[in-house]
Amino acid sequence: MKENKKNNKLKKLLTNQKGMALLATLIFTFVLVSLGAALLTMTNNDSKLSTLQRESTRAFYLAETGIEKALWYINFSPDNLAGLDWRTTDYDGGVGSSSEYFNVEVIGPIPSETITFRSTGVVDKGGKFNKGTRKVEVKLIKGIAQNNSLSYNYAIFTEDNMNIVGSIYVNGDIHSNGDITIAGGAFDLVNGSGSASGTFSGHIDGTSNAPTQEVPVIDFDYYKNIATGVSDPDGIGGNYYGDGNDLIIDSDRTLNGIHFIDGDVWIKPPLKDLIIQDGAIFATGEIHSGGNCNIEIVHSDGYDNPLAIIAQKDIDLKGNLHGEGVIQSNGKIVLGGNVNIEKGCIVAVEGVIGGDIEIVYDNGLQDDIVSGTGIEIWKKASWQEVY
Repeated sequence: MKENKKNNKLKKLLTNQKGMALLATLIFTFVLVSLGAALLTMTNNDSKLSTLQRESTRAFYLAETGIEKALWYINFSPDNLAGLDWRTTDYDGGVGSSSEYFNVEVIGPIPSETITFRSTGVVDKGGKFNKGTRKVEVKLIKGIAQNNSLSYNYAIFTEDNMNIVGSIYVNGDIHSNGDITIAGGAFDLVNGSGSASGTFSGHIDGTSNAPTQEVPVIDFDYYKNIATGVSDPDGIGGNYYGDGNDLIIDSDRTLNGIHFIDGDVWIKPPLKDLIIQDGAIFATGEIHSGGNCNIEIVHSDGYDNPLAIIAQKDIDLKGNLHGEGVIQSNGKIVLGGNVNIEKGCIVAVEGVIGGDIEIVYDNGLQDDIVSGTGIEIWKKASWQEVY
């Protein structure tokens, strides 16, 4: 009997539901609070990550802005008197604040054919998550950009000094950004005048201290692409002689189209006659011709590119040269033979004009924007983000 009472009491305890609702409520409340806390933590973390991402993205665009500002400054800013030779350790362009700014470091010697801009964009508004830093690195190479306001405006133009000796007839204007010295012989300047940014001496029709002038710079890569067939928008055609190969022309030849020589050109006897027909010679080195050689430049109707004999280094012409077009050198031009350019012009860094020379300026060049010429600028060659 006592045993049954004990069993009944135990059964009542086990089956009693009093307090279970409260326990279930407490457990449910705990779960809800835990979920809420986890959700708040996740939301807070997402907000922090979003802030970090936003500031990092802004820092990236600040770094890109630094590249573009520095590139504009080095190429076009009127405050950059050093032109492509501009260089500084850091550049900020006066843009930004203490909390948002870019900084550009210039890597590589000046002058050089390549330099690198490394731009760091920084956002730092205080706090652990309100900040970001990104770096962009851009390699730059020298290139040519077309300029629709720049053309060949002078019968003879030199960037540095010009020396004229001999029997010289020039129909058109001459200019030097250095000095012009005319000595001995007969110099006849008709339908034009002479000007020098330095001194002009030896002729009454000359002006000293004239403003410096610009002439188009030739894009050698543009004409190399024509010679190799990579790009030939005008269908000129031509021939490429290989990397680092000089060209010796010692027999009579007719050259049609663009002939691009990655080296020097030697025109010498026993050659008697070299004809450049509807095209030009481009050399990355020097161009020389001997005293007994005849060079004739012929442009047919419909052929409108005036470039004829072009070199990155010196041009030394001792023979006979007749025809039309532009003779241009990034070095010195020495004319010492019988030269008759009608119509065209002579352009060089330095010019020594002697012998029996007749140059008639082509007035059409004044309004002619020649393909593959322009102003020298730095161009982007590669881009990468660095860490």
